[in-house]
Amino acid sequence: MNKKITASLALIVVLAVVLLVLTREKGADLPPLESWSGETQEILLKKSGETIRIFRSDGTWLIGEAAYPADAQAVAGLEEKMKNLVLSDLISSREHYERYELGDDRALEVSLRSGGKLVRHIFIGKKSSTFRHTYVRLAGRPGVYLAEGALSDEFGKPLDELRSREIFSETKSSIDSIEIRYGASNITLVRRDVPEAPSSGKKDEATKEDRWECVSCAAPVDANRIGQIAGSFAPFTAAAFPAIDKKVLGAPRCTVRIKTAGKRIELAFYSKIGDNRYLCTSTGSPYVFAVDAWKAERYFVTAKDLKEKK
Repeated sequence: MNKKITASLALIVVLAVVLLVLTREKGADLPPLESWSGETQEILLKKSGETIRIFRSDGTWLIGEAAYPADAQAVAGLEEKMKNLVLSDLISSREHYERYELGDDRALEVSLRSGGKLVRHIFIGKKSSTFRHTYVRLAGRPGVYLAEGALSDEFGKPLDELRSREIFSETKSSIDSIEIRYGASNITLVRRDVPEAPSSGKKDEATKEDRWECVSCAAPVDANRIGQIAGSFAPFTAAAFPAIDKKVLGAPRCTVRIKTAGKRIELAFYSKIGDNRYLCTSTGSPYVFAVDAWKAERYFVTAKDLKEKK
């Protein structure tokens, strides 16, 4: 066998060994990740010395030491991601954590408990270059893995973004009247029942809505605008929850009182804050919250503003 053939065979062997090592490094030894069927009781998110605790109480998700109502849909999404976590590659069997933002000072630690036991415990690092995968490591196991999904975005949200934004919810048909006090103006919008017309049996027959009137308006009013106000509470949501004490809010700029068959709900709008929002309180929530300016200002109306345009 001449030297050229020998060298070629040696090169093939070396390449085969390198390929075997790379294949084993990248795709082998992916640990099984078992899901769980029981109810998840707690989700802990830890990063840079801060901890967000999301926990279930009487079937409701709460968040933080103050036990704020959590966004149930958002929390269900986090739970589902961890239950169905998929590892697609072993990136490194060694502890090369810093380059993947998986060191103790950069990683986001996520742990879930169900049935009193720890059922998932991982560390989330940076996203891959495709932004469709995330580098992770598993608690108690060395190595870096690639997991499906942009986990750092989904689990890295601040507490405020995981809180429920719904303050209350009342449909237009459930409301009897709406009183709006804005400056020196005081108007009352009342829902009048419209008798149901006999059905003709046609599928495309339009459904008649109840009629809304302004009992304190002398002139004919814009029915569409009143209908938009009456239909704006299903649901009524906050944009943010600023850390402000109710005692410093002062007198409200506008007050809205909603009357239903069994409830009385009050909304109060205060001063405008820097991010083009108004501070707000409601009997539907114990917290000060903020709403976007366009949402608040639709209630800043007088009888003149509701006058029918010809």
